[in-house]
Amino acid sequence: MDEPRLMAVDWSGRNSAEQRQAIWLAEVVAGELARLEGGRSRTELIELLIAEAERDPNLIVGFDFAFSLPAWYLQDRQLTPHQLWALLADEALTPAMRRYGLARWMNSPELPFWTTSEAHARLRPEQMFRRTENDMRLPGVQPKSVFQLVGAGQVGRGSLYGMQALHRLAGAGFRIWPFDPPGLPLVVEIFPRILTGPVRKNSPSERERYLEAVPIPPDLRRLAAASEDAFDAAVSAVVMAGGVGELRVLPEAAGYEVEGMIWRLHHRVALGTGGGQQQGTHGELATAVARVIQEAAARGASATAQAEAVLDLLQRRGLLGGHDRALR
Repeated sequence: MDEPRLMAVDWSGRNSAEQRQAIWLAEVVAGELARLEGGRSRTELIELLIAEAERDPNLIVGFDFAFSLPAWYLQDRQLTPHQLWALLADEALTPAMRRYGLARWMNSPELPFWTTSEAHARLRPEQMFRRTENDMRLPGVQPKSVFQLVGAGQVGRGSLYGMQALHRLAGAGFRIWPFDPPGLPLVVEIFPRILTGPVRKNSPSERERYLEAVPIPPDLRRLAAASEDAFDAAVSAVVMAGGVGELRVLPEAAGYEVEGMIWRLHHRVALGTGGGQQQGTHGELATAVARVIQEAAARGASATAQAEAVLDLLQRRGLLGGHDRALR
């Protein structure tokens, strides 16, 4: 079987004028980054992907938005993920959305979606996140709730637009993992921070330093270093290519069929660190750390005490070396 083409998309929930600057597509062919492009709107990008799959369905695409909502929300409304996407495509998930349209509705949504701290406070902590987002929690990796539609780093707006896109892609024959049976063309959810590992992405010099260790042609390396969005797309595509064997045999992901599951590579050489070996048990470690944080929070522990509990876990596993553990 020919090796599939791997694409990664750095998505955006920004308005029509800004999204062309923020949306980037990266493609790896035969193990090498062959394309890194911006300048498209969300609609134009989806049309491109559909055309690419019609030309050659041997394609896997990673998107960095949430593919679904927490299970309790869908269960309360008796929705499947595919039905959720269809309602969002029709801009009819709620009565107010049906009345005002998705873009206007996002400025003043009904609960559990929120744009104010008062509305946020009405959600219980366990209602905020999908299981897969809690799986990703590590020091320095703190996912945002898809219900959050305001603030720095929020993913809610982009995710709702993204679910509209999933409806179109599914209708065009794409398989959306883990909601559909396996097959090509395929779409998976990615989390760039997990794929890049530790790097100060808002620093141009740090992006350049990181990319020195990434196998990218020089002209595309310069383009990838020019912005955080291009950087995330390029590195994500390269990491996906390194995990093509795992992408070919994706698990059924029992327990994630409603909320979706963020794909992560379990065995790879870390990028941007001179080729150091990444822990093969990264997924298990993330789950263990999330459990420690949740248990400490349930006891009413402070943020400092929660961090101490995480450090204790890492030290017990021999991952801190001889570094000072003091929290200052």
